[in-house]
Amino acid sequence: MPDLFPFQADTIQAFLLALTRVTATLAFIPVTGGRAAPNQVKVGLAFLVTIIIFPMLKTDHISVDIDIFSISLMIAGEALIGLSTAFFVTLVFAGVQLAGSIIGFQAGFGIVNVVDPITSLQVSLTSQYFNLVTTLLFLAFNIHHIMILGVADSFNYVPLGGFNAHAGLLDILFDSMSAVYMAGAQISAPLTIMLLLKQAAMGLIVRTIPQMNIMIVGLPITIAFALISIAVSMPTMSVYIEKLFSRMTSQIGIIYYLMG
Repeated sequence: MPDLFPFQADTIQAFLLALTRVTATLAFIPVTGGRAAPNQVKVGLAFLVTIIIFPMLKTDHISVDIDIFSISLMIAGEALIGLSTAFFVTLVFAGVQLAGSIIGFQAGFGIVNVVDPITSLQVSLTSQYFNLVTTLLFLAFNIHHIMILGVADSFNYVPLGGFNAHAGLLDILFDSMSAVYMAGAQISAPLTIMLLLKQAAMGLIVRTIPQMNIMIVGLPITIAFALISIAVSMPTMSVYIEKLFSRMTSQIGIIYYLMG
């Protein structure tokens, strides 16, 4: 009689561990994760990626004889690896959104909020625009391919159930969190300076022409100037965001090394 279920119990256990790591990664990065993507899509994509990479994994050390406490620690470790990967991707988007908030406040968009489909939170109009631009660049630069290959390569650094946090892991996490504010300031700095110079120019015009109602004329000019400045700065901003993604992939490789 043929075996109707040819998979061994230890193989299923190893597959579930791999699925935990892949799911934790893909379900929480801003592009494929968040509330914008249906849960069925997240689970299906994670399951498909796991099926593709699982035959290449070393699973000899996974056994059904492992006690429930040890397997629980393994599952938690796999989840932490995936969440750490998604965390670094989220930091890039957070830095760009912070820049959008700063620019939006300076441009007079502070009272105009929209709902972010990824987080379901209200963000400024320019933050949402920058977030969409970053998402398009994420796809245009094939970062999603790099992420999938990175998840597959992570099993070479950290085998299944082999999570082991080394010294320096928290340092790089905290340094990356502080880099969010640096990225937001660097992206928004040119536009902020241009808007401040525009405000200074408007002040000189009002001093020259006192009859001008700055409250009526100033806001449309500020908005138009901000939109033109954003459009002009897009090529430079795209190059900077690409550098952020490049730095992100390097940091992910470092944390894989520190977790192995």
